[in-house]
Amino acid sequence: MKSFDIQLPESLLTIEPQENGTYRVMEGENKLGVIYPEPTDDQVTWNTQDELDPGFVQQIGELITEHNM
Repeated sequence: MKSFDIQLPESLLTIEPQENGTYRVMEGENKLGVIYPEPTDDQVTWNTQDELDPGFVQQIGELITEHNM
C-alpha cells in the first residue's frame, strides 16, 4: 500500500497504510501515532492506542476514508 498526504490547515500529514489495517500518521519525520478503524452498527469509529486527541483521530480517519473511496 502506498503512502499519501493529507493537508490540514495547520500541517501536512503523511499517512502510511500498514498491512494489518492500521495507518501510521506522520508529520514530516515525526510519527504522531497509529490509528485504526473500528466498524460499529452504522458507521466507522477511528481509534488509537497513542496519546492523540479523539477528535483529531476521527478527523484524520474520515479524511483517510475519503481518500480510499
